[in-house]
Formats: sequence, structure tokens, C-alpha cells
Amino acid sequence: MLKRRCAVAVGTAANILFCVSSLAFLNAQVSPANATRPGTVENLQVHSKALENNKLGDSADQAVAVYLPPSYKTSPAKRYPTLYLLHGFDSNIRSWTSHGYQDMNLQDSMDALVAAGAVREMIVVVPNGRNAYLGSFYTNSSVTGKWEDFILQDLVSYVDNHYRTVPRAESRGIAGHSMGGYAAIMMGMKHPEVFSAVYAMSPCCLGMEADLTSSNPIWHAALAAKSKGAKDQFASDPQSLEQFWVDAFLSLAAALSPDLNQGPFFVDLPYRDQNGNLVQDEPAWTEWHEKMPLEIVSNYTTNLLQLRGLFIDYGLEDDFTHIPVTARLFSERLDLLGVPHIVASYRGDHSDHIRERLETSALPFFSRVLAGEKDEMKSEKTH
Repeated sequence: MLKRRCAVAVGTAANILFCVSSLAFLNAQVSPANATRPGTVENLQVHSKALENNKLGDSADQAVAVYLPPSYKTSPAKRYPTLYLLHGFDSNIRSWTSHGYQDMNLQDSMDALVAAGAVREMIVVVPNGRNAYLGSFYTNSSVTGKWEDFILQDLVSYVDNHYRTVPRAESRGIAGHSMGGYAAIMMGMKHPEVFSAVYAMSPCCLGMEADLTSSNPIWHAALAAKSKGAKDQFASDPQSLEQFWVDAFLSLAAALSPDLNQGPFFVDLPYRDQNGNLVQDEPAWTEWHEKMPLEIVSNYTTNLLQLRGLFIDYGLEDDFTHIPVTARLFSERLDLLGVPHIVASYRGDHSDHIRERLETSALPFFSRVLAGEKDEMKSEKTH
């Protein structure tokens, strides 16, 4: 049986402990294979009808990296479970594939884990989620395009048609960090017929708490930037924490509360300035809540109960204070709904231990819960 809530504080970067010992499926056997043969990464462009004619002018041909395991080219009849791995805001594919998080290199990590028998062979798909506003939040928007549909429909279909996947939800998982963690929860919660397992690493934007509320004075700067409408607002990566916040607020608004009548950014913000004070502004306030997992999770109980696994982790010292708060609140909501899951905490901030968490927790998690080609289709849900 799964302990539905579990927080594990981590003391050192070299010894991250996650609460997984209570899972009944931990005994799944993974044997070393192709220990000396490396996998490969293919870099390609995938056309997305969902992103055609978006307001920002972003290309409908999106970059995607696909990791193929060591036996892929030598075992032409074999099929593999698939993991979709999403990056965060102001980031890109290379965060996972090449000199990324803590010098992360997906091929090296997967090859080493497969060789050690720590994970089974899997295909790992890393799509771009960066747009002209530095982050799509993988959400459908009348301004930025239908990024959720890009993943759920265009990309999954492309991968299943071009690679030897096991083309069923039980063999397909989704994970992500920060912006990508938010999207992983949203897509898994809404579409268990596509993804059967979810791992969210330091997921942002689960609810309007802490530094997403009016207590954050940077909302004033975001309102000022929206009013100014500078053409170079997103011309370069943020050079300060304030600029990062402003860019993130405007980008998130383009995903959650787009408004084609509010140029040049085409967004509404959930607050407005009233005599120097921030007050809730409609309809954006409601639109943000309607797209935040903490607010809508009860609508998806049946879907969540179909998942084979749901794992959330977060840093106790996360720079973005809403993340640990909302991760805990989301876990409490899941408990009330009777949805099995794991939540784990670690000592560190938003950027700490990302590579290590992926290698020691997330990838082994998917190796256990995703069904392989010959696995029996019996339930392996985490309850």
C-alpha cells in the first residue's frame, strides 16, 4: 500500500532520499542489458497543426529530442515504454539533453542507469516548450497557440508513428520541472487516456498562494510593463530576479488569461492597481484559478484514480515560495479525494538537485510503473 503523503527532508546533495519504499511495485525487476552499448539521441523537427498561426509568430515546426535506448537499433522487433520530459520557464531542450541542469546529459544518464540495471530501457522524448514569451506553460491559448494539443495530439502521434513505442497510455508517462511540472500534472490529470504516470519536479503555479498573491510587490512592475508594452520585453533572458518575475507573470498570463484585445502582449493580469493597492481583477482572476490544479483537482478525481503513479517533489527552500506551499496543499486535496500519490521534499531551492532527482527518483519511478511491451495489463496503480 502507498503512504499517500510522505515528506522526506534531504540533508546533502549526495544523498537525496525519496519516499518510495512504501510502493508495492518496488519489487519490479530490472536487469542490466546492453551494458557497453550506448543509446542515441535524435534531434528533429515536428510539425504541429496545433501551433499554426499563433499570435506570437512562433514556428509550428518545433524542436524535439528523442533518446533511443541501447537495444533499439539491434532489436528491431522490440517496443519500448515512453517518457515525455518537459523543461521549465526560460529554458529549453538542452536543459535535459546537453550541459543542462547540474551538467545534465540525458543520454549519459539513461545509458548509465540502464547499464547498472537501475531502470529498464525506455524511449525519452524532450519537446521544446519555449516560445516568444520564454515559456508556453504547455497550455492551450488563443495567443500563444495550442501547446497542450501539440504535446497530447501532434507529438504523441508523431512519436508513436515514427518510433517503436508501446502505443498505449499504460506505457506512457510525463514528467517536468517547474513550468514542466505544472504541465505534467495538468495533462496527467485531464488525460489519463494519454499518460498513465506523472512525476512533477518542483511544479509551479499549482495555486494562487504565497508569492503569486498580491503580497508580491512585483505585480506592480508587471502591470507597469504591460502598460508600457515595450517591444523588447522578451528580447533576452531575464538579467535580474525582478525581470524574471515580470516576464514570468506576463508569459503565464498569455497562457492562462489571453486577451486578443489587449495588445501588444495580448494578456490580462489577475490584479489591477487601485490607488496603490493590488485588487483582484476579472475575468483574469477567475481564468487563472480555472487553470490551476489546486482549484480544479476535485473535477478530475475519476481521472486521477486511473493513474498508475503520481509523484510530486519540491525543495524546502524553494526560491518561489508558492511551490512548497501549493505542493503540500495539493497533496492534502488528493488525500481528501482518496487519490494515491507520493509527495517528497528535499533540502534545497528551486534549482538544486534536479539532475540527481531525475536520476535517482523520477527515471526509476517510470521504470517501475510504466508497462512494457510484454507486461501483463493488470493494475499497478499506487493504491
